[in-house]
Parts: sequence; C-alpha cells; structure tokens
Amino acid sequence: IGLALVGAGLSMLESTASATWPSDNLALFYPFRLYDWATAYQLLFWVGATSSGNIDVGIYDSQKNRIVSSGSTAMSATVNTVQELNIVDTVLSPGDYLLGVVCSTTVGTVFRSGFTDRSGLPSVPVYEQALALPLPNPCVPVITTLATVPVDVCGTAN
Repeated sequence: IGLALVGAGLSMLESTASATWPSDNLALFYPFRLYDWATAYQLLFWVGATSSGNIDVGIYDSQKNRIVSSGSTAMSATVNTVQELNIVDTVLSPGDYLLGVVCSTTVGTVFRSGFTDRSGLPSVPVYEQALALPLPNPCVPVITTLATVPVDVCGTAN
C-alpha cells in the first residue's frame, strides 16, 4: 500500500494480526503512488479470524473520485485468507491514488498492523470517512482520528 508506509517500519508490517474493524461502515483510505502504468485486475482483502458483514475495496484518483471498486460484497466465509474481489480490468497511469476499504460491522475482522505513534501521520496520512458502505463517489475523507491507526492488509492484484 505504498512505499511511504513500508518506510514507516518493516517490522510493523511483519507483525500483522487479526483484529476487529474500528467501527461499523468506517472507510479507511491509504495513499499510494504509481511510477509506471499498471492494470488492476482484482482488489484484495485479508479476512481475519471472524467473517461477518460486507466489505468494499476501491481505488480513487488524486481528486478523490472513485475509479473502480468491488462494490459491497459479503465477506468470505473462509477465514484467515485473502479474499479476491473481481473488478473490471482498470488501467492506472503513473500518479497518486487512494486505496479505500470499508467493512459493515465490527464483528468482521481483518489482518492488520497499526501505528501507535501518531507522529508518523503527517508524512504517511491515513484517512477515514464515516458511513461509507458502499464506498462513495467522490469520497470526502479526513485525517483519521483513531488512537491506533490501522494498516489493513488490502490491495490490488495486477
């Protein structure tokens, strides 16, 4: 989900665990940058130890317009595995994007890590938007207010 987050600490990303979603229908948005053309074929969500509710994963441009999303989809009944969400093949040009992800319930879990030190946020912003299932177009997120900023294991297959 971006070199900036990897640069925030590889050990943080290696210490993922299954955790509950922060709040019902809360969308989280992670910035990433492409330096070359890419085609997204699927969006990914790593289901944790409990499967419940619906999820949506999407890609937004730098102006916060939704380019593509999976749409509200039932979380996979198979726990502790990556759920692959089919989308229309989407060509992305070099540039800045947001990866948005949302879950309908705090019962559903996702593999994630998190920042407990909020001082890293100015260089690695993580955004949130309440009541955002399905993912809205456009999104109007704000810098997250969560005490521990989650880094969910989600992404795109290209």
